[in-house]
Amino acid sequence: MSVSSSIFDELLSTVEVIGIERTIKSLQDAKSTSLVLDDLNIDFILNVVTQITSVSKERILSGNDRNDERKMALGLCIYFIKKEFFYSYSDLKKIFNKDESVLSRYNSLVEDIPKNPKIGLHKKLDDYYKKINLLITEKKLKNG
Repeated sequence: MSVSSSIFDELLSTVEVIGIERTIKSLQDAKSTSLVLDDLNIDFILNVVTQITSVSKERILSGNDRNDERKMALGLCIYFIKKEFFYSYSDLKKIFNKDESVLSRYNSLVEDIPKNPKIGLHKKLDDYYKKINLLITEKKLKNG
């Protein structure tokens, strides 16, 4: 039996057991996790954002909730991965399993923080941004 036949048979049996939606979600999660583990830059940003925002990597990468904390964490990850490592929205799409317009909106959340934030969400986001930026700068200085 060929490798492709084995993979296809396994995929079909998985769909029968857990359904199409969960199979697709499992494959996307596995791909995303693999990309993160293969790229230390992405992992560093995820770890720093998790440390500062207290939102877990799993929630950032796979969560479906739309609360402000997760939105800020996701926005910060997208912004810093794009800014520091020059990832395109097409690259980010593979990591976060979101379409490019959604990724752009999350990026804009951070990019468009007012200079003197007054409302709670912007103040908190600005605070997170400054702390994460400091940690990234410290890492750059250590690595020369």
